Amino acid sequence: MKFTSSALLAACLFLSSNSVEGTQCNADNCLRALFPTQSPAAVSSALAFCATYTTTINTATTGFPTRATGGCGTATARYSSACSCKPTTTTTPTCTPTPANNLVKNGGFECGLAPWVAGDVANTKHSLSSPGDGSATAYEFDQTGTPSEDSNMHPASVNQDVSGLTVGAAYTLSFSVYFDKCTQQEGFVGVMLNHQPVFTFDSCDDGQQAVGQFYRVTVPFTAAANPENVRFEFLVGEPNAVIKLDNVAVTPA
Repeated sequence: MKFTSSALLAACLFLSSNSVEGTQCNADNCLRALFPTQSPAAVSSALAFCATYTTTINTATTGFPTRATGGCGTATARYSSACSCKPTTTTTPTCTPTPANNLVKNGGFECGLAPWVAGDVANTKHSLSSPGDGSATAYEFDQTGTPSEDSNMHPASVNQDVSGLTVGAAYTLSFSVYFDKCTQQEGFVGVMLNHQPVFTFDSCDDGQQAVGQFYRVTVPFTAAANPENVRFEFLVGEPNAVIKLDNVAVTPA
């Protein structure tokens, strides 16, 4: 077969542009959609997709992982870029309690939500967002609209039953909290043990140290039951408020 010089040049340019497509690693929304840090299963499936996708020059605009299309669209270059950024190994987030004597399970929200139970109310939502307090994820509460009239009586919450307690023994409940701003209506986090209020932390407390960053809070208590329900309530008086919770621990005092 004989090529003209112009045809040969065009063929070379086509092969060159496709062969380097995967060498440029862009840390963009496509990468985050394809490799979500909070889902080891999704990362594993993405690695499997990339293992076959990058073996040849791809021009197909279908067959992409469904969860990634929102961030990547159908542009082959974006998938090639994300695959070139892929982790070398699949890292499974640790679910081991930190510290070792922590009685709370998944206190850092690194392994999904369970056994925590979230309760949203009107105009609120919850998610696991990144980054956490020195970790990949945290629990996030969002007041997406005007608070409902009964939200003070029945606020949004997240809770779990903590077992392994010795009734009558002293313990410390500790957690990291984050507020997006300090205003009169931003609200507070309320702590309940066995459905009884024991502590509140306002967005402006402690010199606003929890505004725009995580701040560590400790609450001493004496175990009244085993198991004991630990519940965080989010009481907010204005829309567009964000509160985050992370690294919840119950340890012997």
